[in-house]
Amino acid sequence: MIGNLKHRVTFQKSVRTPDGGGGFTEIWQSIDSNPIVYAAIMPLSGGEQLRFHQLEAMVTHRIVIRYRSDVISAMRIVRGTTIYDITAVTDRNGQGVYLEILATVKIP
Repeated sequence: MIGNLKHRVTFQKSVRTPDGGGGFTEIWQSIDSNPIVYAAIMPLSGGEQLRFHQLEAMVTHRIVIRYRSDVISAMRIVRGTTIYDITAVTDRNGQGVYLEILATVKIP
């Protein structure tokens, strides 16, 4: 498995900042501790759906990294210009060695 962890990815979290008009603006920033890790990325499935009268393509991926306790589904993963929205995070085999992450990518 270690040989498959060849993609450098960055974990980001959503941060809300006041916009000065009583509302908030959502920005994404790298997490505080060790945001860049190596990962194995495998596409699983793809599909299209109609949203707001626009055809949207989506691809689901399985991403595996070494175990860490600070990754949650509210985060996203960035690799180059590709943004992976995390949908689920599980401890692979329940042994605290690897995390398996399911994520989707929207294709324009």
